[in-house]
Amino acid sequence: MPSKSFVLLPRKLPTSLRPYFWDVRFEQLDGRRDGDFVAARVLESGSWQSILWLCRAAGDDALQQLVRHRCGRGLSRGQLRFWQIRWGLPKRLVDGWLAREPHRFDKSPQRAAS
Repeated sequence: MPSKSFVLLPRKLPTSLRPYFWDVRFEQLDGRRDGDFVAARVLESGSWQSILWLCRAAGDDALQQLVRHRCGRGLSRGQLRFWQIRWGLPKRLVDGWLAREPHRFDKSPQRAAS
């Protein structure tokens, strides 16, 4: 049984999003079927313009539900704090996500042992 989708987008996505989907066939993405995947990728890696498009197309409620469902996974500390303020998320909730999960851009790379 497929899991519940949170984000519904237009079936045909703007070509300006293509650079964020280097690892899949962009032409085969469907905003209705793949909305959660598309939204997560744009929130993680998208430009400000693409994030503005996403907010207009999906709505803040759907995006907030997706981020909550994913417990902030994939978003940097700064990105999570931005959404916390924008959506009025409880600080304790976001602090819990950050304490549990290392976030992509928050740690410097480890050097190999010599």
